[in-house]
Amino acid sequence: MNLQEIREKTRETLLPVLERRNAFLVDVQVRVERKSLLVQAFTDTDEGITIQECADISREVRPLLEAQGLGGPEGLMLEISSPGVDRPLKFLRQYRKNIGRTFRVRFTRGADSQTITGTLTAVEGETLTFQPEQGEAIALPFETILESKEELPW
Repeated sequence: MNLQEIREKTRETLLPVLERRNAFLVDVQVRVERKSLLVQAFTDTDEGITIQECADISREVRPLLEAQGLGGPEGLMLEISSPGVDRPLKFLRQYRKNIGRTFRVRFTRGADSQTITGTLTAVEGETLTFQPEQGEAIALPFETILESKEELPW
């Protein structure tokens, strides 16, 4: 099985487990590290996922993945965690709990790509409103956002 197939198998295994826990999958990364298969699954909830929830998900998913024969010669390393501030937001539902935070947002406007840095002030339907430090607020339809990462204050 190649890494892409393992990634898809991991997604298929995780989705029902996460759904039962009112969580959702943000991303899965798979690579070989020191003869072991490293599977990193980034999960979240609408309120934010806790370390305990990640540990519980890991305990439930690990045996399911191992039963499918996933792992390298040295076994399977499974990491279940929140996406963290260094990862771009991927889903509209992630923005709601981040109102008040500052983001660097790359988006399309017509045929062009533009970037702004501003504080997320509102999420209404599928429209996100960002307030730059200077100037007027900018309302962006979610589908125009190419990448959005939180800007840390330090």
